[in-house]
Amino acid sequence: MPKHGYAGGMRKARKYDIDNTNIAMLGTDLEKAVRQGAAETEIAWQAINKTKPTLMVWRIEQFKVVPLSREEYGTFYDGDSYIILNSYYRKGKGALKYDIHFWIGSQSTQDEYGTAAYKTVELDDFLEGKASQYREVQDFESRRFKSLFPSMVVMNGGVDSGFNRVKPREYRKRLLHIKGVLNTIAMEVPIALDSMNEGDSFIFDAGLKIYVWHGKDAGIMEKVKAASLAKALDDSRGGKAARFVYDQDDRDGEFFKAMDIDKGPIKSAEEGGCDEDIQLGEKKLLRLSDSSGKLEMTEVAKGDDIRRDMLDNSDVFVLDDGFEVMVWVGSGASVDERHHALNYAAEYLKSSNKSMCTPISKMFEGGESDVFEAAFEVGVRSGGTEEAIANASRSAAAAASAQATYQGSGGPGVIVDMDALYSQNGVDPGQWGGRSKTPSLYALELEAKKKGAYSPTSGWVSGLNARERQLKYARVSELEQRYSSSRKARFETGDTSFATVKNYVNFDPRADATRIRKATKRLFTKNKVLIEILSRRTLDQRLEIVGAYNSMFERDLEQDLRSNTGFNFKTCLLALILSEAERLAYFAYKSMKGWGTEENLLIDVLCTRDSDEIRKIEEAYDSRYPDRNLEQDVIGDTSGDFRRLLLEILKCDRDPVTTPVDPEKVAQDAEDLYAAGEKRWFGADGSKFIEILSKRSFPNIKAIVDAYESRGGKRTLREALLKKLGGDFKNACLAILDYACDSTFYTCRRLYQTMKGWGTSDWALINLIIEHCERDMELIKERFPGIVSDISSDGEARFLADMIRDDTSGNYRRLLLALIGESSVA
Repeated sequence: MPKHGYAGGMRKARKYDIDNTNIAMLGTDLEKAVRQGAAETEIAWQAINKTKPTLMVWRIEQFKVVPLSREEYGTFYDGDSYIILNSYYRKGKGALKYDIHFWIGSQSTQDEYGTAAYKTVELDDFLEGKASQYREVQDFESRRFKSLFPSMVVMNGGVDSGFNRVKPREYRKRLLHIKGVLNTIAMEVPIALDSMNEGDSFIFDAGLKIYVWHGKDAGIMEKVKAASLAKALDDSRGGKAARFVYDQDDRDGEFFKAMDIDKGPIKSAEEGGCDEDIQLGEKKLLRLSDSSGKLEMTEVAKGDDIRRDMLDNSDVFVLDDGFEVMVWVGSGASVDERHHALNYAAEYLKSSNKSMCTPISKMFEGGESDVFEAAFEVGVRSGGTEEAIANASRSAAAAASAQATYQGSGGPGVIVDMDALYSQNGVDPGQWGGRSKTPSLYALELEAKKKGAYSPTSGWVSGLNARERQLKYARVSELEQRYSSSRKARFETGDTSFATVKNYVNFDPRADATRIRKATKRLFTKNKVLIEILSRRTLDQRLEIVGAYNSMFERDLEQDLRSNTGFNFKTCLLALILSEAERLAYFAYKSMKGWGTEENLLIDVLCTRDSDEIRKIEEAYDSRYPDRNLEQDVIGDTSGDFRRLLLEILKCDRDPVTTPVDPEKVAQDAEDLYAAGEKRWFGADGSKFIEILSKRSFPNIKAIVDAYESRGGKRTLREALLKKLGGDFKNACLAILDYACDSTFYTCRRLYQTMKGWGTSDWALINLIIEHCERDMELIKERFPGIVSDISSDGEARFLADMIRDDTSGNYRRLLLALIGESSVA
């Protein structure tokens, strides 16, 4: 194989013209050369296993398709073109899906990228037309491609260069300006003091050092997008970059020093322009049809008028979601429509004055990607109003589609899920301690427009005011010394993620599945391997491993783990390989099976979920236990007001989280709860508590808590609940209140309760740790000592890791500690 080489200015003769990279540009001379080089049969395709998931990469060399070794995956050369095949089971089951990407280096010759384009079609034919096709241009790769190679490296040179020395990629320094409220974009601006203002956030990208600066009047969405984009830039460089975060104050001199400019007066927020003027690219849906006798492409709809049911399987449709162009081929599309689909997509880019580097993908009916489905969610990408976004479905697809546009030399922006959009009130991990009494900047922005779903006094808040929070920090500061170094490191690198389990770099589900199979088929199971793999992979990655394992070995991983492990270690492993809804259904079943009921575990599962989550739990329960019914099991294992509350929750009548807070209704609910509880001489009217706590959204319940306290009575609602209610009904109502007011406090309280005193509530402990290890476990660990000090009878602070060490043992202990980031499994 010819060697790669890169010496000084030695490069290929010309840089390609990106306008000529669609499949239809192939001419007859080039096509003959390709066919002559490939001979009668393409040997490269013969190595593909059509029955198992796989990832394969080929490089184009002299019109030939040459496979790369697995060690070379993720390293690309800007002078070459590549073909990548990714086959997989969607959500670990069903028919095998195929994605074909052809990647074009910025210095690749026309012969090479033309061959890659032609061979992509040939590979699709080999796969019987079942594949989705993606054209990838260097530095403008699609989101799906980036997910395959999270540590992707691009090197200078190519296969024809003929030299041996490899030059690492160099990064051009740039200043990125992040601006907007709900529509937030990042655009490259000159590296100068005049480019900055006090109302926005900025990123200075120095390659392996990334500096983030927030103006004193920057909005929360700008801060969130800046932090997320900085993390995405770091991820694209294999996690090798160091990140630094500065607020506008007298300590931000290092930011300007890094840019090699003198710090001076900064423009005001008003001089920086209005955030509301920022608009995202509008979505468009176009139809390609030859029904009139000739091929024509016409616009069908745009913006929020686009609906999924507009697709007609007799034609081809082109969907522009503002970030990439997706070609959808209906099952009844004609030969001409299929053949010219990508060419018309490229022509659309030209006619719309869009960058010809915009990613283009092609997929067939029945093989749609998550990104394609996400584009039909209302209001998120199309620059919709606050009302449209507030009413949008909070599905996984909607969450994945809330993205910033990244203009300049970047590509699509970074994902911000809807939970973060609605609830995050700061990106400073040193100060964010749960929802505070002070309203979030996002809530204030919405309130100023009189369009907010949350009021500044009753939105996402907690029971501590600024002074109380300050005292609490002071009281536990000494105890937190053990964690200060790691917290300081996170702050200095700009990492705002509190997860202890994150996406595993260079993830290979087949390799993990093979290691697990070897570990479980031994006479004595190699538990260390199970811990090492399953504690270091995210849920999505674990589900891919399950799919790979079941298809590769024609076995059931869940059954193999049941047979080869035991006790709480087995329970934890099984919970790790289930989807979220399946895990919750699994623990709901365990809480009620056999003699007795573990009521607090059942409360964790059902009382802290919105209606959409409850529906998924019920579906998973029916699927896993077809001879049982969740509602009937609740009826059989509970009683009284506790039973009635759970049954009301199972009706899924809780208001959506986007339901606006109505001050008059909130005040009336507070009065009704007072009359039903604290006002009565004896007992309480449980039906009123059930009605309100099972039907109001969690933000509204928090508002009710505040309204109850503002009445000026003797007790808070929580104190009244503790005095007037009893038993499991009290615990369930308390869970709903605590979760609505401060979910981190609730989680810390429950973790402590699972391990205090004699015995351990292992199932509840496992469920809580798995639920939070990919979300906010670092935050939980930091707040745990102070919260335990407040609620424990002896006032003694305890650390989560220490309690786990004291209350568990063996492989079970090692697995839990690994999940919370407190133990090495290497």
